[in-house]
Amino acid sequence: MAAFVGACRGRDDERAREARELAARVCALAYDGGDLEAAEDVVLTLEEWADELVDHPYHPGVPRPDEADRLTRDHLKDVLRDELTTPARDWMSGTQLSLDVDFNALRRTRGLDRRIREDAFYAYGRGTMALDLGHRAAARREVARLRELRDTYAS
Repeated sequence: MAAFVGACRGRDDERAREARELAARVCALAYDGGDLEAAEDVVLTLEEWADELVDHPYHPGVPRPDEADRLTRDHLKDVLRDELTTPARDWMSGTQLSLDVDFNALRRTRGLDRRIREDAFYAYGRGTMALDLGHRAAARREVARLRELRDTYAS
């Protein structure tokens, strides 16, 4: 929204400068461990400013809940990936590899019951989401769940 407000207002406009500063502040909050209330205030301000331009043909609109979740996850991944230590990145890569190997073994299994296949997709999705959010315990659970499915049904 900050980019939209800034682009519509022009480079020299005061509101455009403020929008860029607010966007930078939200990013800084994410790096500093975050102050949720401050971030929500910034987002509300940007939404108000964007609402003033609601008739603009390129107005971004309000994303659906699933789209908002996806955008948040993608942004969080991008922000956090640069901040991770090498051991954390290695752990994430190894866990992702485990998820991929077990999931692909189940996908290639012929004659697998539809419910088991859906369980595999569900566990894989939850595992990758847990990795995206840095939730180690949840990622480990989903790796174990996929491995159990693979050992039981993909032998």
